Amino acid sequence: MRAGSVCDFLKNNLVTMIVTVMLLLAMPLQAALEDPTRPPSVTTTASASPQKIQRPRWVLTSTLISAQRRTAVINDIVVSRGDRINGAKVINIQPSTVRLRIGGRKITLMMLKKNIKSLSQMRH
Repeated sequence: MRAGSVCDFLKNNLVTMIVTVMLLLAMPLQAALEDPTRPPSVTTTASASPQKIQRPRWVLTSTLISAQRRTAVINDIVVSRGDRINGAKVINIQPSTVRLRIGGRKITLMMLKKNIKSLSQMRH
């Protein structure tokens, strides 16, 4: 092997190692960047009240009532009577409502009217 080719080989490997180290050092910086396509988060301004915005702990999406079972979808989780969700116990499921018990309180979740669907009646 010629001396010039050994020197070129070492230069190329050195450049490759430097580029690799630079990329590895830049990775944490890249992870800290925000996604530009992500919707803006809710922020409070100095003039806004210091109260925290509360979201409901339970959101009733749908219910299924049949002769064999009664289920509901709360917070994207399928539940039945007796199941627990976010610390509350499911005590009753009706076509558009679900009753929960948490501690000594009973809470009724209701679906919005636009989400309630029923079977159409067949005409003879």
